[in-house]
Amino acid sequence: MRRDLLPLQVVVALLLALRLYYQLTADLFGDEAYYYLWSQHLAWSYFDHPPLHALLIRIITTVLPGVLGLRALTWVTMAGVLAIFWGWSRKLAPEDPQRWFWTATAIYLASPLFFGFTLIAYHDHLLILCTLAAISAFALFIETKQWRWLYAAAVALGLATLTKYSGALIGVGFLVTFVARKDLRPLLRTPHPWLAALLALALQAPVVYWNLTEGLASFRFHFTTRWGPDAGVFHWWHPIRFVLLSLGVWSPFLIWPAIRMLRGRLSVPPFGAAARAASLWTLAASTIILLVVATYLDAFFYWSIVGLVGVTALMASYTGRIALVLHLAFGVVCAALIVVNFAVIPIAALQNGRDPGSAVNYGWNDIVEHMRAAEAKTPADLVGGTGYSNSAQLSVALNDPSVVDLSPIASEFSYWFDPEAWAGKSALVLVGENDRPDEVAYITQHFATFVPVDDFQIIRFGHDIYRWRIFRGEGYRP
Repeated sequence: MRRDLLPLQVVVALLLALRLYYQLTADLFGDEAYYYLWSQHLAWSYFDHPPLHALLIRIITTVLPGVLGLRALTWVTMAGVLAIFWGWSRKLAPEDPQRWFWTATAIYLASPLFFGFTLIAYHDHLLILCTLAAISAFALFIETKQWRWLYAAAVALGLATLTKYSGALIGVGFLVTFVARKDLRPLLRTPHPWLAALLALALQAPVVYWNLTEGLASFRFHFTTRWGPDAGVFHWWHPIRFVLLSLGVWSPFLIWPAIRMLRGRLSVPPFGAAARAASLWTLAASTIILLVVATYLDAFFYWSIVGLVGVTALMASYTGRIALVLHLAFGVVCAALIVVNFAVIPIAALQNGRDPGSAVNYGWNDIVEHMRAAEAKTPADLVGGTGYSNSAQLSVALNDPSVVDLSPIASEFSYWFDPEAWAGKSALVLVGENDRPDEVAYITQHFATFVPVDDFQIIRFGHDIYRWRIFRGEGYRP
C-alpha cells in the first residue's frame, strides 16, 4: 500500500460509504419509482425519456428484484466510469497511473453534481457512462485516425441519446471538434464521419417509432407543453442562473483548474490533447445551446452534465494541491449533507422549518400502513395519487401495479390506464401537503363525493416533516 495515496483513498472510501448508506436506507425518490415502473411496462420509448435505462433496469431486476436491483445498476455504471478512468490513467500518466486514477476518482465523486445525480437512480448515471465512453473513443480516433474508434464513438453517442435526449449535445460537440481541428477537417470529405452520424441516428429508431405512433407526444412535451405560458418569452436572468447553479453544484474549486485546461499550457500526451479537445468542444457547444434554451425556455442546471463530465475526468491533470484539497473538502461536506437530508432527516426540520420537496420521500412504510388501514376500513375499486411521482412511489411501496395517477398532468401513467374504464368507480387517493390546490381541486371535481378518511404526519426524530391525507372518492367521472 502506498502511503502517499492514502488520503485520496480515504476520501473515495468515505464518499462510497455515504453512497452505500443512502442506497440501503433511503426510500425511493419519486423518479426512481417512476423509472422502475417503466421497466415493468417495457415500450419502444416513453413519454418523458428514451427507453435504454428502463430496459437495463428490467434486465438487472430479473436478477436482483425491486429497489436493490434498481440501485445496484448505478454501481454497475460507476464501475464502467472507473474502468474508463483507469484506462485514461495509463495514457495520461504512464509514470504514475495509480496517482492519476485515485485523483480523478476522488475529484469525480466529490463533485456534488456527479455524486448527487448518480446517488439516486436517475437516468444520469447511465448518461455519464455513455458520454465518457463516447469521448474516450472519439479521443482515440483523434489520436490514431482509425475509423473503428469513430464508429465506436458513434455507438456510445447513440446509446447516450437513447438514455436522455441531452445526449445529442455530444454529437454537436464532436461535429464542432471536426470543424475546429485542422487535422480532422479534411476527413469530413470522406463518407466515414457521415456514416458514423447515421449510425448514431439509427440507434434512435425506437424513440422515433414511438413518437410517430403517439403523435410526437414526447417531442411536443419537451419542446412545448412542459414549459407553460412563459415559453418563448425572453428571460435575461435564466442563463445567468443556469451558469451559476451549474458551476456551484459542479464545484467552485474546479473553475481555476478548468481555466488551466482551457489555456492548454501544460504538456500532455497525444491522447490527453485529444481528450481535452473533445471534452472542451463538447462543453462549449452544449453550453452555448443550453444558454440559448435557458433564455427562452429555461434550462435545468443538471443538463450541464453532458458538457462537464469529460472535463471533470481530466481534472486530475490540471488540479493543483490547494484546489484539490478545497474541492475534496467541499465535496465531502456536500455529500454528507445530501445523504443526511434525504436519508436521515430533512435538514430544514432541524431548524423547525419545512422542506416538502425532501420530506415527501420519507416514511413510505408508514404510508403503506395507513393505506392498508384505509382499504380495510373502506374498500375502494382504485388506489391513486396526485401526480406521477407519488403515484409511482405508492405503487412500488404497495407492490400494486394498478395504482393510478389522477392528476391533470400527462405522464407515462396516461398510457397505462384508461380513464373511461374508471367511470363510476370509487378510489382512495393519497394527497400530500405539497400538492397544489388547483390539482387537488381538479381531482375532486371528477368524483361525485370526495371526503377525507385519514390525516397523518411523517415524523423523524420528533419532528413532523410531512403531512399526508387519504381521501375517498365515489362515482368517478372521466
